[in-house]
Amino acid sequence: MDSIARYKILFCLSLILSILSTSLFAQKVDSTSNKMEELVISADRFQEKIKDLPRQIDVLSKKQIELWNKQNTADLLQETGNVFIQKSQQGGGSPVMRGFEANRILLVVDGIRLNNAIYRSGHLQNILRIDQNMLQNVELVYGPGGLVYGSDAMGGVIHFSTQKPSFNKGITGNYSGRFSTVNSEINNSISLGYSSNKISFSGNFTASNYGDLRQGKNRPSSMGTLGLRNFYQAREANKDIIKQNTSPELQIGSAYQQKNGMAKLTFKPSTKQQHTLEYIGSISSNVPRYDRLSESKKDTPTYGEWYYGPEKFNLISYQFEDTKSRLISNQIKLTSSFQSIEESRVSRNFGSSKRTFRTENVKVYSLNLDLRKIIGIHEIKYGLEYVLNDVQSKANALNINTNAISNASTRYPDGGSTMWWTAAYLNINQEITPKLILSEGLRVSHTQLKSTFKDKTFYEFLPNTIEQKNTSLCGSLGLVYLVQKNSKVYANIGNAFRTPNVDDMGKIFDSKSGSAMILPNPNLKPEQSVSAEIGTLIKATDKLSIEANVFYTKLWNAILTQKTTLNDSDSLIYDGKLTPVYSLQNSQNGYQYGLNFQVAYYFSTKLVLQSSINYTYGRIIGDSVMPIDHIAPLFGKTSLTYSYHKIQASLYSLYSGTKKLKDYYLNGEDNLQYATPTGMPSWYTLNIQTSYSFLKSNTLRLGLGIENILDRNYRTFSSGISSPGRNFWINVALKF
Repeated sequence: MDSIARYKILFCLSLILSILSTSLFAQKVDSTSNKMEELVISADRFQEKIKDLPRQIDVLSKKQIELWNKQNTADLLQETGNVFIQKSQQGGGSPVMRGFEANRILLVVDGIRLNNAIYRSGHLQNILRIDQNMLQNVELVYGPGGLVYGSDAMGGVIHFSTQKPSFNKGITGNYSGRFSTVNSEINNSISLGYSSNKISFSGNFTASNYGDLRQGKNRPSSMGTLGLRNFYQAREANKDIIKQNTSPELQIGSAYQQKNGMAKLTFKPSTKQQHTLEYIGSISSNVPRYDRLSESKKDTPTYGEWYYGPEKFNLISYQFEDTKSRLISNQIKLTSSFQSIEESRVSRNFGSSKRTFRTENVKVYSLNLDLRKIIGIHEIKYGLEYVLNDVQSKANALNINTNAISNASTRYPDGGSTMWWTAAYLNINQEITPKLILSEGLRVSHTQLKSTFKDKTFYEFLPNTIEQKNTSLCGSLGLVYLVQKNSKVYANIGNAFRTPNVDDMGKIFDSKSGSAMILPNPNLKPEQSVSAEIGTLIKATDKLSIEANVFYTKLWNAILTQKTTLNDSDSLIYDGKLTPVYSLQNSQNGYQYGLNFQVAYYFSTKLVLQSSINYTYGRIIGDSVMPIDHIAPLFGKTSLTYSYHKIQASLYSLYSGTKKLKDYYLNGEDNLQYATPTGMPSWYTLNIQTSYSFLKSNTLRLGLGIENILDRNYRTFSSGISSPGRNFWINVALKF
């Protein structure tokens, strides 16, 4: 029996069992029609109902986060079926929204932007710095968000909200423990809370340990031998050696550990004022860069070592909120924050004694003032923003045989870099009629950047400094028509931008010795986009809900890697080799379009079938027409969920279409070298998860699940590590 036949049989059996069970119980599941009434803060910085907003927004509640119970935040977003996740290593997870990724998507926690001056255009793992156990909800805003958030919000905004303060008197606690078989994951999380009439405290600490990840054994012929780890590098007796892997599905060199913490103290002196002091922290172990470790030439590993050093993230913020009515506002938010980030890269070629360390330290200072005023049918939101980034970069090389230390080239300018911007925005919502809502807004941002090169030992051609100033204007216009209580149609048009940062302007990167040298380009301009969207969220019948939207995005000044010249030459001698030179350039325009379709059908008050599908297409328009990188293939999710009182169960499938070779952008970040000769094959997984709450107060919950039941071997588009095989997991959660 082939895998497709098994899939159909398992699905049908589960459906029959679930329908039969509806005659035994009577408990309602949450209706997606309630989505219209959900409050979100990500779209406009103040709470708004989804029904009033002219754009696609998904919200993951705390209840949903606990039910899905994923290994990390990247896996949590993938579970939505509307966000595509790329991974270069197990300790990774780079979200893709509407064909945009990395520094073209904005990450926000409690209103504070996480994107900093060294967010790159490739693939990022920074989302793992936020632990799902500390979250109240996650809001996914699709499409341009530049009006409210400024630079980087081209493909969307991912807004994380940590635990909300509670002012019920008492002490609370939560413990959650999880174990998975596919990588021997052990995850322990504990939360504590205290509250009185005016004071609320909540804290969380999570420790996670992930062993080497095992990929699936059920390998389709289209996958060939992609991802098999037949041998791996090791070091014994001061020598690099090659060891045979007796279990090629085990991706040796992918294990890592991580710790996350959060503490929030809220003081409420009156019903109209609130002060909040918050800390969020994260630290990882060394995180092996699995894609690089799996590279080889003539059966010899390219690298003896390649890993990210411990990534250290610390955020401290203070927020003041006042809801007293004044001439200028009905609500004021003042938010100040400080972030400290340390990232490092450690690499050594196989057989070499030279281990290179490159370390970046980033300090981010920000201040936001947001105000809201209601005047008749007009809701006016406006504010100011100031952000300062300070980047320090250092490097050295260690001879692992003699312990001698020598200089090495830094990733970013060794004299330091600063980047700061100021911005002001105005956003107005008008309730023209009880059913017709118009929103419009404008934002102006000014950015300055300066980088200094001191030591030119490795790059004599570098200038002393790079300086740049940019001013960007961003606008948005949207319209919502409320067809009925639980239905709406909407349309919007808006632009977004991404200002070149230190990673764009100052990075010197030898992508592959003798193959390409990427040089700084001080003449870069901000990337720009204009996007139009039409959508609907409608409750067609008592049993059927539909959400659909289509979008079109026009890009110009897109920053892409292109060939260049240096002193009228297209190559330079680097590391003893004649190397072609490239640079990031605003040389291309392009377009993207796509759609999202979601449907929910309620067989009964307890059983719901949900499905989503996403399609994006993009092309660069220049001397020739080429694919745009980061465009995920067709992907989505289908689930059958049953809910009864203390029980919840879900059978679901995640799936992706084929990414054909002709749709890869060869000079970008699509990573064809980590795919098959014809591209990335289509795939699907079949999964099941259950949750049961014990005791009358539901203080004890047991979760069980099987992921990738058929043990399929697959790899997501542009990833450098194969996805997990069959995984059995168990979770125990206790409230006290």
